[in-house]
Amino acid sequence: MAAKITQIQVDGSLIGFIGLEEAFQRLARQPPASHEVMQRELLRQVAAKNYIPPGREESYRQALWREFRRFQGEEVEAGSLPGLTIIILGAGCAGCRHLYQQVVDYLSVRGFKADVQYVTDPECRKNYGHPALPAVIVNGQVALAGRLPAAAELSSILDTALKEK
Repeated sequence: MAAKITQIQVDGSLIGFIGLEEAFQRLARQPPASHEVMQRELLRQVAAKNYIPPGREESYRQALWREFRRFQGEEVEAGSLPGLTIIILGAGCAGCRHLYQQVVDYLSVRGFKADVQYVTDPECRKNYGHPALPAVIVNGQVALAGRLPAAAELSSILDTALKEK
C-alpha cells in the first residue's frame, strides 16, 4: 500500500507530507508539554520522513502546528493560498501529462502565477470527487472533465479563471 500524502499550506504553497496523520496521533498521545516543546517534537517527527528545506524550519513548524491544532479539533484560521489554484487530475498517461504541461506553459507565457498541481495518485484524486479523467479543477471547481480540451478551450477556461481571481 502506498504511503498516504497529506497536503498542507506552508507559506502560501501546498506541500505534501508522508506520515503526517501518524505524527499527529503520536504527538496527541504524549504527555502534555509546552507548545514550544510539542512543536519541536512534531517538526522532528515529520522531518524523519519528509524533506524540510534548510532555513524554512520555522515556517514548516508553524504550519504543522496549525494543522495539528486543527487535527485536535481546535478552530484555527485557514491559511488561504493567494491567487489561483489549478489541479490537473490524471492517470499519468501522455495525454494527462500534456494537459498539465499546456497549463504550465500558458501561465508561463502570460506571466501569471498560480499553484498548479498534477495529481495522479488514486487516493489523492478521491479528494476531488470522481470526475472523469483528465480533469481540470480551478479554485476547487471542476472546469473540465473526461476529455482533452482544444488549446482555445483551455485558454478560455484559464482566462476566465484569471479574470475572476
